[in-house]
This record gives sequence, C-alpha cells and structure tokens, in this order.
Amino acid sequence: MKGQVIMNSAVCEGRIRDLPEMYQPGIIKARGNPFAAQFGNPTVYPLGPPTISTTTITVDMALNTPTRITRTLMDLSLQRFFADRVFTSSGGVSGGAVIYDVIVANDIYTNRDIGLVSPGGEFPIITSLRRAPSVAQVEKWGGKFFITNEAKDRNDTAVFVRQVRQLANTIVRKMNQRAVDILNAAVAANSRSVVGNNWQSVVTTGSSASNATLWPARDFARAALIGDQEELGIVYTLFIMNPQEYFQLATIYGNSLMQLIDSLGLDIFVTNRVAAGTMFAVAEGQAGQLRIEQPLTTETWYEQETQRTWTQSSVRPVMFIDNPHAILQFTGLAG
Repeated sequence: MKGQVIMNSAVCEGRIRDLPEMYQPGIIKARGNPFAAQFGNPTVYPLGPPTISTTTITVDMALNTPTRITRTLMDLSLQRFFADRVFTSSGGVSGGAVIYDVIVANDIYTNRDIGLVSPGGEFPIITSLRRAPSVAQVEKWGGKFFITNEAKDRNDTAVFVRQVRQLANTIVRKMNQRAVDILNAAVAANSRSVVGNNWQSVVTTGSSASNATLWPARDFARAALIGDQEELGIVYTLFIMNPQEYFQLATIYGNSLMQLIDSLGLDIFVTNRVAAGTMFAVAEGQAGQLRIEQPLTTETWYEQETQRTWTQSSVRPVMFIDNPHAILQFTGLAG
C-alpha cells in the first residue's frame, strides 16, 4: 500500500509522541494499524493476565504449550519487521546455504551486438559473460529466559509477558539489523551510494529560502531518475530512514508531507537500525531473498536443580542480495 509511513514502534514511540501535533497528521501507521496499537498484546492468544471464564489461563499453561509462545512472538514482531519488504521469500534452504547469481548492469544485454543479416548469410554469434555464483550461509539466532517456580505458583503473568515481549522486540531488532548490515555490504561492494542533499540546512521561508534543488524531494526524484537511467525496470518505492531524517522531513514539509508521499507514491519506514544521516531507497521485494531453514520455534524445559522453567526461541534465516541495482543508499542527509 503506497503513501504510508511505518514507524518502528519499539524504538520510536517516545520520540514521535513528543512531537508537535502538526507532525502527527494521522499517517504514522503500521500495515494499516494505529501506531499506538502496535504495543497491544493480541487477545486471541491467552498469554496476558488471567481472566475468569470457562477456563483460567495461567503462566503454567503457557509454559506447557510453547507453540502459543511462538505465535505470540510472531504477532508482537510482525508489524515492526521490514526485512520481508526488502527481501522476497522464494523457497527453503537445503544443506545450510543458498547458491545464487548476482545481477549486474550489463546482464540485460549481450556483450556482442546483433548484426544485419543478408539473405542466406550467417548470423553473428552473440556472447555474454558467465559469472561465478555466490553463497549465503544460514544463520541461527535465538535467546532464552527462565521463570522460577515461585513466579509460576503465584501466576506472575506480568513477569512472563514482559519476558516474551522483550524477546520478541530483540528478535525484531536483530533481524532488522542483519537486513541493514546486508544492505550496507551490498552498497559497498557494488558502489550503490549517492550523496544526497543536506536536509538539516534547508530554509523553508524568507529571503534566504533554499531553492528546489536543495529540498529533500530532489533526493526522492533522483532515485527515480537513476532507476530510469539504468534501464533495469527498477522503481524505488520503499525508503528506509532514521527517525532523525523523518523528523527533518516533517519539519520541512509540515502538513504537506502526506501530499509529497502520495504524489511520489512512496512508502517510508522509520527505524533506528539505519544510521542517522543516511537513507535506503529500495525496490520493494526485488533486492534479494529471505529464506528460512527453520521458522521461529519455541521450546520449554524444567531445570530441577534450580527449580526454573526455561523458555527458548530461535529462528534460522538466510538473507542475501542478488540484485544490488534495487538498492540505493543516500548519504550526507545531515551534512
């Protein structure tokens, strides 16, 4: 869905809440849900405080059904996860790694041009380069926490829910950070960096107002220009930036920010995982692949020596860039 701003609520909520009302024109949404609602614990999975109906939900029941914990972790993390928008999901993993080919600019044309063929004449032989494939290895990420017998006996749901929430936020942060690390590596390896305007120096009114070439809109337009010039069918629609840059956008454009986003057909995702002063322009779902060898799973076990019940969750993903031309990194946005 175009024309939306998606905030990473785990890291931005306090900062955005403190902004003046003009910077909150109802566009701060995540997949169509209100920004503040991202912290709500889903009621369809009974891991919140116990309620009395036909049955009573307890910490003990949750620990005995780890799939409920996995489902809750997925719900808590779903709306703040942007890696699945950068990468496309295209199958599983065999043997702990994926072998893939990287697209380069001249792959759309042959090295030798076609020729004019006379009647009965021989066709010219065209040639192309054969490149060595790349390999991406599966990574395993996970963590665990424990609940004491005392907390379980007293049905201390606050402790348990807090631990689950913290684990979900940490998993999201790690996956998003790995996505940014992979984007940075692809930018460096393929020279996909562009020096943008200094958004901090824009003057919007008065005799010293900045001309149009110095405003942030030029950077968005430049991404479209580069996509057209490279002739690879790339359209940059997803822009991933630091809260500092989104704050500056809101400061410059005020109530006109939504008009800018709609007119250019942009999606903006705000996250602290992107370095301040930089921004990624991405052709959504075209930059690379995200494959899962093992989806998010949870297991529990009782440790008799310490009378603690452990909860452990892990995921085994692999992310890689096979089309670096679907990425641009703008730098110098803060001078």
